[in-house]
Amino acid sequence: MTELILKKGVRRTRVLLYDDIEQMPIERFNKISKYWMLNDSIGSGIGDFDKNHYGKMQILVDDRDKMLKQLENFRILVYNVMNEINVEHLSFACMVYSINEEPINDISENNLKAILKRLSGLGLTQETLKKKLSQQGKAFTKI
Repeated sequence: MTELILKKGVRRTRVLLYDDIEQMPIERFNKISKYWMLNDSIGSGIGDFDKNHYGKMQILVDDRDKMLKQLENFRILVYNVMNEINVEHLSFACMVYSINEEPINDISENNLKAILKRLSGLGLTQETLKKKLSQQGKAFTKI
């Protein structure tokens, strides 16, 4: 496990994260894989429009079927942004083993969102989240 200490004022919160894919229960592994795939193909924020969609649409303008699929993916991205669903953040929440020694067993989407809200209130920033995802993601892909 990897330890992450969140600081907000004088309060300190200890978060343990899975750091090895072999440690994850299968259900959790499947869920994090789903969110990583969605993040890679659709994206997590409106900034991903340029990265994942706009360039492809320019190339696919003459291929109607592929263009329609790309538009559908973009529609999903917009829907997720409008409904405050960030699959990259959800993948991070899947990596949380415990918060202050309290194990995280419920990995339903609603609970993952609640975990993110809780961690945000405890001082988790986008910068820290991205850094940990990058570090942990590299370890997970070494299989």
